[in-house]
Amino acid sequence: MVFQAPKLLIIYLLISIFLLLINPCATQIFFNYTDFNNKPINRTGNASISGSVIQLTPDEVDNWGRAIYSEQMHLWDKKSEKVANFTSNFSFIIDSQGKDSYSDGITFFLSTPNYPIPRPTDGFGLGLLSRVQMRDSNFQAANNFVAVEFDTFRNTEYDSVNSVREHVGININNMTSQISTPWNCTIKENRTYSASINYDSSTQNLSVTFTGFNYDNTSIQQHLSFVINLTDHLPELVDFGFSASTGLLSELHILSTWSFESTAPSTIQQSPAPSVEKNKDEPKTKLVVGLSLGVCILIIGLVLVCFVYRKKCREGKGEKEEELGFNLSMDDEFEQGIGPKKFSYNEIVSATSNFAEENKLGQEGLVGFIKDI
Repeated sequence: MVFQAPKLLIIYLLISIFLLLINPCATQIFFNYTDFNNKPINRTGNASISGSVIQLTPDEVDNWGRAIYSEQMHLWDKKSEKVANFTSNFSFIIDSQGKDSYSDGITFFLSTPNYPIPRPTDGFGLGLLSRVQMRDSNFQAANNFVAVEFDTFRNTEYDSVNSVREHVGININNMTSQISTPWNCTIKENRTYSASINYDSSTQNLSVTFTGFNYDNTSIQQHLSFVINLTDHLPELVDFGFSASTGLLSELHILSTWSFESTAPSTIQQSPAPSVEKNKDEPKTKLVVGLSLGVCILIIGLVLVCFVYRKKCREGKGEKEEELGFNLSMDDEFEQGIGPKKFSYNEIVSATSNFAEENKLGQEGLVGFIKDI
């Protein structure tokens, strides 16, 4: 019984530490790639590793390529109806290498898993789908995507009449953007652009921040946002990544860096998502806080275990000392003649006539006691 309480304390401690340590794992996916060699990214079409970057397409006509993260994202949870927050930051190059005529562009997309490749190949769908597939209602019903496009060619058939040649748009299941804005870019020059795409599940706001350049070549920040309930358009598990294509005209498409973070939908609370800058270090901060709390609780628990153990030991020691004190006290009383009196064996033999039957005081009492001693 002495060790029962410490055992229970240890069990409670282990459960508490486990619960604390799983909290930092609320982040579902997190990575930050500045070099794409040996990274878990699936490449299809003409996408290839070139040095430390991913070349989504070469500067050649009728090409397409995709780069998709190997793990699917749990976008929303059917049981709780909660949707994940996510932030995707990346830098890229679209370069016509001096040509005045070029096409087609690059997208960041989320789609149904194993989204089909574009057939036949054309630059129209920016590496997501072809004209034929877009006109196929069965294809559209079975395959869905939400994409942010960085389009460098205005297609008069599907692009908005208000859109200019280079524009950024948000697309749902087709290449006609739900909303778009002109993009101040210089495709003829080898420029690196950056973009940040953030989805806030509490407001259902998909926002895009991206760089452009003024006529004096100074960098500027541009913005685009659209309210969309992703559960209406995408399944619970989605693929996510980049696509690009060229058509009758061409340009070079390069993905230079990519960082991504998403929160598991089961942990979402209906509050505004953190800013992009805070998100970068948030998983590490959560881990440090969780581990620190876990260590503190472990130390406190060990102190409590030691305290209980020492208390039990003291109680046991006190009982032994009390018993020993009682025995010593009785011996003192024997010696002083104020308590029970001691008799020698010979005295008892003499007093009972060698334990004669007629002198018995009790079969089970005195004689048994004497024989025991």
